[in-house]
Amino acid sequence: GLQVFTRQDRWVDCPGVSGVSHFVINLGDLMSRWTNNRWLSTPHRVVAPDGGSAAARQAIAYFHNMDMDALISCVPTCLTPDETPKYPPIRAGEHLMKKHDAATRGNKLNIYE
Repeated sequence: GLQVFTRQDRWVDCPGVSGVSHFVINLGDLMSRWTNNRWLSTPHRVVAPDGGSAAARQAIAYFHNMDMDALISCVPTCLTPDETPKYPPIRAGEHLMKKHDAATRGNKLNIYE
């Protein structure tokens, strides 16, 4: 089943609601940058359920990458008058390569730090 990584540095199950159709939407890290952390991306993974039996579930993954040269910066409406952006502007390609580099080096990817 689906698990999400919490701010307490642990993986927890994201259980479905029996008999109810629902959506779980995972936002990417660039959305966190755009919204100044108003909308956080959530590290997530899918693991085999305990006992080897899986409840009926359908997952559709859709990935979209920005133009590599697009400049990503905080959306002005996501800042209060006394607030500054938490992240400096960055090109989408540079951001993607930094994430790839951290993942391939085995670096911790806790976005909450």
